[in-house]
Amino acid sequence: MLSRSSILGLVAMGLLALGCNKSNDQGAAPGTPAATSNPASPAPDPASQDAKVVVTRFFEAIRKGDNDTATQLLTTAARKKAEESGRRVAPEAADTARIEVEEAEYPTPEHDIAHVPSKWIDLDETGRPRTDKITWVCRREPVGWRVGGLAAYVFEGEPPVLLNFEEPEKVAEKQKQLKEEIERRAKQEAAPSAAQATPFQAETKPQDAFRR
Repeated sequence: MLSRSSILGLVAMGLLALGCNKSNDQGAAPGTPAATSNPASPAPDPASQDAKVVVTRFFEAIRKGDNDTATQLLTTAARKKAEESGRRVAPEAADTARIEVEEAEYPTPEHDIAHVPSKWIDLDETGRPRTDKITWVCRREPVGWRVGGLAAYVFEGEPPVLLNFEEPEKVAEKQKQLKEEIERRAKQEAAPSAAQATPFQAETKPQDAFRR
């Protein structure tokens, strides 16, 4: 199992809770535009037709704390949810982190869904390198590929936690459950008990969760 600090680091970074840090006029940093000020999704460009390129842009925006770019690269439904609530998509910049993005896989015959594996590489609290694996789930829209959610490998040897950015309320609830599960497992490390089913095992295939 990955260390608790490693997973909680991802949670704090915001990848496991889209827009968990809700912004407002009093709490926003000076000069930071509200999420609702974002314009409509831009016209398609050649790069938007490549799922790997889009995910690389999105993931790099997350790393840099570039909320506007990250928001624009969400699916239409996810972007609308974020803008309506005034929530941020990108957390604070992570200067010590670097990302790696692999080639996209297309699990459906229509090629309307893309899975893009990636790695977030950073230092843990002890200063040692830590790698977290994330598969971004994208949907092909009229403007090109857009990010709809992620599958994060939280517990070693178990299915990934599937988070649909188009359902932020459910994402927030999963984040809460995830924290509780990590704490429960940490307590069991000293006194292991019989294996129990985890509530984080994916109930559906990622490609099914983001199809319309």
